[in-house]
Amino acid sequence: MAYHSHLSTRTLLGRPLSITATGLAVAMTCAVAPAGVAMARQDPIPPEPYPWGYGYGAEKPGHGGNSGGGEGGNRAPDPPAGGDEGDGAAGPVTICGAWRYGTDVCGPFTFPGEAPAGNAPAPTVSPVQLAQQAWGRLPIPKPEVRTAPPRGSEGLVGLPQWFWVTNWTSHADRVSAGGVWAQVTARPTSLVINPGSGLPSVSCSGAGRAYDRRLPAHAQRSECSYTYQRSSAGLPGSAYRVTVTVTWGGTWVGSGGAGGALPALSRSATFSLRVAEGQAVTGGR
Repeated sequence: MAYHSHLSTRTLLGRPLSITATGLAVAMTCAVAPAGVAMARQDPIPPEPYPWGYGYGAEKPGHGGNSGGGEGGNRAPDPPAGGDEGDGAAGPVTICGAWRYGTDVCGPFTFPGEAPAGNAPAPTVSPVQLAQQAWGRLPIPKPEVRTAPPRGSEGLVGLPQWFWVTNWTSHADRVSAGGVWAQVTARPTSLVINPGSGLPSVSCSGAGRAYDRRLPAHAQRSECSYTYQRSSAGLPGSAYRVTVTVTWGGTWVGSGGAGGALPALSRSATFSLRVAEGQAVTGGR
């Protein structure tokens, strides 16, 4: 699967504006004008006039992304230009992203302890709070699963059914409020195949191995496979309901040298798989 990512930086009203695009998943950093300055923005929800920005990016080992650190984004990104490193004043933030099939989606980004309307002082926000917000909003995808024999055709009783995931890649998300920033990175860590009908699950340490039709079957092995002992005839829809689950581990870094681990996340995909009983054909006189 082709994968491309790129990062460009622009300025708007004197503030840096970073724009990251990745494959079909595109998200935009929104720089918004102070109150009283008119700005045109896309539908469906116009941004509110707060001087904060939000950035989203995705990356794959060997490609650039918001992290700015190669594989997995190990290098902490530079703090945003403008604003003191310790300036944690925050208020409502509007984020806009087009990571769902190119459709713009905008909405409020509310920090913990948001100050009430009026002249009350704005609350402060810490890097860990930003990391928690970003982690909860990171659009981790469902696994894209391929099989051999391929789905749509019937597998055979006694023949190993291979499974592998094609979108096994890391994702990063960065958010800032004033001079405070945090970046989270999610990496897939494990894969579990539930073959359906109460059969025991299979655990894999990685994405699984793609079956190579150019090689003989006896020369290929995969830990992400399951051998059915019964056909799917008689099951609902005459098929097994297979569930593939990927677990993601998370880490974060932030302004002031802060950082740590984040709670694991999981995403699943379920599909039907038909398995037939092999028939022996014998000749007679």
